[in-house]
Amino acid sequence: MVNIPITLDRNWNETIKNVFLLYNGISEQYHNPEVLDKIRSLIPEQILQLGEDDKIKSLLGWFKNDFMSWTPKDPLCTKCMEGGRDKVAMQVQVMTGTSWKLRTIEIHRCNKCGYEYTFPRYGDILKIAEIRTGRCSEWSFLFGAMMNALKIETRIVHDFLDHCWNEATIQGKWVHMDSTLAYPISINHPYYYEQNWGKKYEYVLAFSNDGRVEDVTQRYTQDFDAVKQRRKKTKAV
Repeated sequence: MVNIPITLDRNWNETIKNVFLLYNGISEQYHNPEVLDKIRSLIPEQILQLGEDDKIKSLLGWFKNDFMSWTPKDPLCTKCMEGGRDKVAMQVQVMTGTSWKLRTIEIHRCNKCGYEYTFPRYGDILKIAEIRTGRCSEWSFLFGAMMNALKIETRIVHDFLDHCWNEATIQGKWVHMDSTLAYPISINHPYYYEQNWGKKYEYVLAFSNDGRVEDVTQRYTQDFDAVKQRRKKTKAV
């Protein structure tokens, strides 16, 4: 188990608890033969016939470009934009879900034309496969299931800032893999977020299928000394 400094902030305590519950549920699904069989049936046969290297590359491309769609955090109203009309930002109301299987429900509404749509945020992998849209969490949950369905051990990685991705065992080593990024950045580019998104990590944790949690922060930073300094400040809170 990883020791994470818990502050006196009750909201942060609740965040840690929810993250661990969620990823424990995701890991259990990665071990569920019934779930994996259904997920495997979604993968095109031509991808299944490829060797491992080509299979992963093709799976990443198909998953990003053909299978999944991205749900923006701040969407514009598509009804108002029809016919070249005004771009109007939609307002969002976030409702708490029933459990980690249905984490939250976002209700997006346009105050100008009244158009409304609902975006349920699932931890249930088969539900994600059904709606085929989401953000980095939905993408990584489902992509990890597809990789495990291909018998390539894959786990979830969470940065405790605003992103998560996968790691897969390639030639006996855990390798960074992010289905939201375009190839070749999507494979084995662990410093990408720090270099291009300005990430300032404290903890990056990997949640394995056997219930283990590993601190993998050092794998994703080129300045671990700065990370350790940020951790000290957190402990002092």
